Amino acid sequence: MKRRSLLLLPLSFGLPALAGGPQQLPLTDRLAALQKRSLLPGFAVAVVSNKKVLYQRGFGLADVAGRRAYTEETVQNVGSVSKTVVGVALVKAIELGYFGLDTEIERILPFKVRNPHLPGAITVRQLVTHTSSIVDDEDIYGHAYTIMPDADRKGPLYKAFERDSTVPGRRDASLGAFLKNYLSPGGARYRKSNFAKAAPGSTYHYSNIGSALAAWLVELKSGMGFDAFTRRHIFEPLGMHATRWHADPALAQRQASVYDHKGRAYPRYGLVTYPDGGLTTSVSDLGRFLMAMVDGFHGGAGILSRAGFALLFKPQFPPDALPAGSPPGEPNSGVFWRIRKNGQVGHTGSDPGITAFMFIDPAKGTGRILMTNTEFGDAEGNDDPRVVQQVREIWSALAEVRS
Repeated sequence: MKRRSLLLLPLSFGLPALAGGPQQLPLTDRLAALQKRSLLPGFAVAVVSNKKVLYQRGFGLADVAGRRAYTEETVQNVGSVSKTVVGVALVKAIELGYFGLDTEIERILPFKVRNPHLPGAITVRQLVTHTSSIVDDEDIYGHAYTIMPDADRKGPLYKAFERDSTVPGRRDASLGAFLKNYLSPGGARYRKSNFAKAAPGSTYHYSNIGSALAAWLVELKSGMGFDAFTRRHIFEPLGMHATRWHADPALAQRQASVYDHKGRAYPRYGLVTYPDGGLTTSVSDLGRFLMAMVDGFHGGAGILSRAGFALLFKPQFPPDALPAGSPPGEPNSGVFWRIRKNGQVGHTGSDPGITAFMFIDPAKGTGRILMTNTEFGDAEGNDDPRVVQQVREIWSALAEVRS
């Protein structure tokens, strides 16, 4: 299963009113009309300032067969939006004195990780800016999903997902075991091609595995699971009571079913490299997180100090010294928070059956979230232009909300 990249999707330009509805209609009516004529089974949105939720609502269905509504309390995976939480956790680890951005990862890891093509140590900074030279081998990473025990084995996509996206009976199902097998010479899944032929720090290569490795550094230094660390330092302080990295039976009735571009439900799944894209949350919970981030972006403090937030969002590269291969639409990076050419800061997310966006708009002093239980196109990365346009219209409508 190919992990989708939404880096180049333009989300900030103006769009005409929804077809058949005047621009002056209330936002809820406009979004409801859009959902009704769209290919999105359901979605939820939020707009926040640094002090309050300005708008928050769910639309459509979380479960099509069961006719269960998608609400602001519905939970689903948000894909690589998860990396924004990894960024906050890393900065918290820096504040706790565990390491710095320029710490060489071999000083933390219990095994050696070096680019076999070129010399040079890999640093934490390179992991968080996707310049570590660690790349995702699709033959290996694309099979790093797991199917939940309660998944519908008779579902239309079960057999194909099991074949194309999992390793039944895998022995490296823990985060640490997977990373060692992939990155350490002698590991069962180690290949020289797991690293780019570019010196660490020189070239941008988006790396989910490098992102998961960054989270594991926090786990190693803190002495607790990454899920436990983020619960203690992020989720509980912010009141994110429905946010998890792993399946929780207590939230099963709030879990959205997720669908492919033809409206077929995927089996419930998890990720071995869960920090890179496995966060399951609601728009209500994620809105609390984003509110704290907007406040920190504008000089506030809370789960991080003011200096910590400044580090989180600080551009890591001078504009005239960007790494080779930097995406034109997102040329710079904070600590996992991508900095767009238009000045917005945040992350996109995609995985089988889901799409998510979360960005801070510094000019407006607000943050926006969109999460939906469907994908942009097929497993090979071919977007459905109708779905892309519908998501753009939702995003554009949210931009009209003012603090």
